[in-house]
Amino acid sequence: MLATSITVGSVNILLTVAVHRGPGMTWRKIPMFSWFMLFTIIAMLFSFPSLLAALILLFSDRVLGTMFYSASAGGSILWDDLFWFFGHPEVYVVLLPAFGLIAEIFPVFTGRPLAEKNIILVCTGAIVVPLSYMVWSHHMFLTGITLSENEAFSVATILISLPFDVIILAFIKTLTKSTIRLTVPMLFCIGSVFLFIIGGITGVFLSSFVLDVVYNNTYFIVGHFHYVMVGAAIFGLIAGLYYYIPKMTGKLYHEKMANWHFVLSFIGFNVLYFPMFFLYDMPRRIYTYQSLPSWDLFNLISTVGAFVFAAAQILLLANIIYTLRRGKISPPNPWGATTLEWVPLFTGASHGAGYGAGSAAGGEEHHVGHQTTRPIWLSAGIAISFLGLALLPYSWGIGVFVLGLAINAYAIVGWMSDDIHERFAMPWGLGESWPFSAIPKMRLGMWIFLSTDVIVFGAILGAYLYIRSFTTVWPAVGSIHEIPLGLANTIVLLTSGLTAYLALESIKEGNQRNMIIWISTTFVLGATFLAVKGAEWYNLYFGKGFSWSTNLAGSTYYFTVGLHAAHVTVGLLLMAYLIRKAMMGGYTKENHVGVENFALYWAFVDIVWVFVFPLFYLL
Repeated sequence: MLATSITVGSVNILLTVAVHRGPGMTWRKIPMFSWFMLFTIIAMLFSFPSLLAALILLFSDRVLGTMFYSASAGGSILWDDLFWFFGHPEVYVVLLPAFGLIAEIFPVFTGRPLAEKNIILVCTGAIVVPLSYMVWSHHMFLTGITLSENEAFSVATILISLPFDVIILAFIKTLTKSTIRLTVPMLFCIGSVFLFIIGGITGVFLSSFVLDVVYNNTYFIVGHFHYVMVGAAIFGLIAGLYYYIPKMTGKLYHEKMANWHFVLSFIGFNVLYFPMFFLYDMPRRIYTYQSLPSWDLFNLISTVGAFVFAAAQILLLANIIYTLRRGKISPPNPWGATTLEWVPLFTGASHGAGYGAGSAAGGEEHHVGHQTTRPIWLSAGIAISFLGLALLPYSWGIGVFVLGLAINAYAIVGWMSDDIHERFAMPWGLGESWPFSAIPKMRLGMWIFLSTDVIVFGAILGAYLYIRSFTTVWPAVGSIHEIPLGLANTIVLLTSGLTAYLALESIKEGNQRNMIIWISTTFVLGATFLAVKGAEWYNLYFGKGFSWSTNLAGSTYYFTVGLHAAHVTVGLLLMAYLIRKAMMGGYTKENHVGVENFALYWAFVDIVWVFVFPLFYLL
């Protein structure tokens, strides 16, 4: 559920940035923090689907009895590949927002523009984000992968350090020859950069698979990881918190308490984690260890640092409480910043944020009548459905599952009804929309969503190919699946793709009657495909005794084809919605983006089956 919500939320945010920016907010004027958040969202968009696929396979193994992660087929390595394809980009998902805050805060307290702004953006968006998906196996140097793979991922890991070198040098260049104001946000930013340098240098050691033999699974790894993920990331995020407290609360934090928070955090963090670099022969993931002179002193020092670092965070909590209850009223722009969020639009604001009357009125009008509980009901239904699946071994688990499905149906039908009556019609954005000026926002959103679905199916089909390559015994072609029946069903599904296209062409010509006929035909063909598939499953399960827990062939077949069938089922629901809305005159020659989005989705369903059919029936 988390991976799914993040994926859908990422589509929403990307679409908002593309077409809903404010007046005059062109791409060149987007603030650095917003750019870095955009890069973060892109990294999330293509990494979480891999985690989703891995977790669905794990859930299937645990609940349904499939065998994807069976050790006989290298299942542990399969899990590593799927998890780390998500896991390493996730490092940048955590780190990039902190770097975006640093890029916003440095110019304010140095009194000069951020050095090499465009180079930073290019390094991050064009190198860091794409390359983050090509280094996952450096977490797997000792898992038995081939020497050529080790070499390739070692080189890729070194390459991804280069753009970060450029970014850090640009930050340092911003600090040089400037008048630095050592406010608390600035102190935490400088601390973040300093700690990242240490984390980055130690990371270069780990890019070598030869040195990784020595350092792997030791406290050297723990030290490196925390210098990047806690030192650089958390210090940068705390800097942003102090920077925006006046904006969020309209009050000023306690300066002396905040300074002590930084001093104790910085000292405590380094005392805690720096000694771990000298524990490169002490294994991690143990709850106790034998007393050795070479370990005892460093562990003692780290323990002292842990208490200091933890105590320092109490000061942060105390400062927030103090600010909310007794903090002094903040001026509208306490830092003298020039970015738009700090510019008051009129005097006499209720607090330091300074909201403009026009902006507030527009926001209130924009949200009138848009309140809805549909997402809450849908989330609750999905949660209950998954809970029911987890409880299937118990007699009442199926009841919980059905209850969740009923709540889902209520939410989805209600949501469709709201959309048919255009309750949530949204205005177009007012900012520059290039390079998406010729693409309707709903179509752009569908393309982004389908790109994530490509990752999901790519991970699932990749897992199947991985299992096939490591499994010595596999059913002969034609011994399990009836090829003629599968071929006939393939023709049915591909024909439905043609009728979906004809429905789109009909509404483009303004012929709503033909559009309804072709969509209805597509519905019948899709339902026929599902019915034939259901009959085929019945024959395999009850006739041949071939189930998802029979062997790896059964696990991969039922899961992959079942996932595809779920997409077909969603398509049938969408067609029912389209037919209903079309009968109410909801689509015209000028307004038919919903039909176009469905045609894109259905084409994707057909394309996936073009890969699934030969892989499972012919090979």
